[in-house]
Amino acid sequence: MTCDIAIFICSRNREELLTRLLADIETGFAPALEEGGFRVCTFVYAQAYSRTVIESLKQRFATLIASGRLIIAEPSLPHARIGEVFASAMALLLARIEYRLAITMDDDSLYRAAPDIDANLRQAAHDFLARDARAFSIKLGMARTLEYWPFVDPAGPIMPFKEKMLWRSRIVMQEALAWPRFADLDVGEDVVLAAIAWQGGAERCLGVYGIATFLHLAFEPDETDARQNLGGYGELVGFVEGRDHDPELGKYGKAFGGGIVPFSVMPEIFVGPGHPHHTISGIRPEAVARYSAGNMSASDAVIASEATQSSPGSP
Repeated sequence: MTCDIAIFICSRNREELLTRLLADIETGFAPALEEGGFRVCTFVYAQAYSRTVIESLKQRFATLIASGRLIIAEPSLPHARIGEVFASAMALLLARIEYRLAITMDDDSLYRAAPDIDANLRQAAHDFLARDARAFSIKLGMARTLEYWPFVDPAGPIMPFKEKMLWRSRIVMQEALAWPRFADLDVGEDVVLAAIAWQGGAERCLGVYGIATFLHLAFEPDETDARQNLGGYGELVGFVEGRDHDPELGKYGKAFGGGIVPFSVMPEIFVGPGHPHHTISGIRPEAVARYSAGNMSASDAVIASEATQSSPGSP
């Protein structure tokens, strides 16, 4: 399969949420990109789903599968940690799809289509591919004007989460797959992916605002979604519902207390235990000084200026 953009989803035993996200992609997200001339394929790495559920998903989205725009892959063996999940899924993605840009989505994400948001989505994807970027981090925010900012804010250096999406090039995915101990991570595979992208070229990694109707978790309210026990990867980090509770870190408390975390595999980038920013992906000041001056390059500033002064359209 060859495409411009691969939408990358790792999902674990969350049928209702995954079905809803795939429907959003089918009816809103993918058509918005396709209108701009992009070839799009969605890749789902489905774990802990029954055969009945898998067949139901394949029947529900049969048209997408038949057209090559959706691939549902299953693990050959059960996984024991989050890094292992992503390493296995990335290896399958790289083997199955030839693409330029990968967009990571969590399975409890939503897309609320609107003309200006769709246009921003197309323009951001076009800019990523045109400038040969390593990564875009989609930021929280309600503004609908497309804006570009440094990937890492030097005033408060925190590595971007994929709270909404992390877009990265194929080479970044390959680098992550080869990174020592990536598969050992108990938590933080998303920020390690971001750090690998940033470390390999800080000037080619940007934060992007203006796709604000892409919702995730509880950061932006959705009146159609009653909050519930969402499950997911809790069991992989040793979380037991009703017994374990960390007031700050939730189900990831035990993993941060004694597991393999971003600091474990990239101590030259992330602050260690005892630092107040350890659990929110804090970056060592010397790493910020080494890899990024904290300012956009001239070409980045041109992109940002053009995007904020005019309404983005299809590339």
